[in-house]
Amino acid sequence: MDTMILFGLRVALLVLLWLFILFALNVQRKDTKNATASSSAGGNAALVPAVVAPLAASKRGGKPRLITIVDGPLTGSRMELGQLTEITVGRSPDCDFVVGDDFASARHAKLIKRGNEWFVEDLDSRNGTFVSGMRIDQPEKVSVGTDVKVGRTTVRLVP
Repeated sequence: MDTMILFGLRVALLVLLWLFILFALNVQRKDTKNATASSSAGGNAALVPAVVAPLAASKRGGKPRLITIVDGPLTGSRMELGQLTEITVGRSPDCDFVVGDDFASARHAKLIKRGNEWFVEDLDSRNGTFVSGMRIDQPEKVSVGTDVKVGRTTVRLVP
């Protein structure tokens, strides 16, 4: 009798595990379907060529007028620099330029204008700040067209 109860509990556990797996697969299928539907409906994909194409044609250098996200969750977002001398970049709504990236720290990096030059400084972020693919540990000079990676988001100064 005890072996029959134990066998029944094993079968019930196996059925529950399979139901959980099927439920998880169904959720993933729905998420994938929603993601492809939103990207084919326009999404942010239409903004990428408008930002990247002029940069490919122009050479580095010049006076930056905008900071823009070229890769990441909020691709295409931009902000005019105007008379700003300091910009905080991060995930927090308190930042001057919000990247909306879960891999970015709340206050991830700071862009500082000194004279006519811009510098980026990491604010002790967990995943680090990268300039042209190299992790920085002190303020690094950035110019127009230089990629600054914050989490999984890439921002760039644009003329």
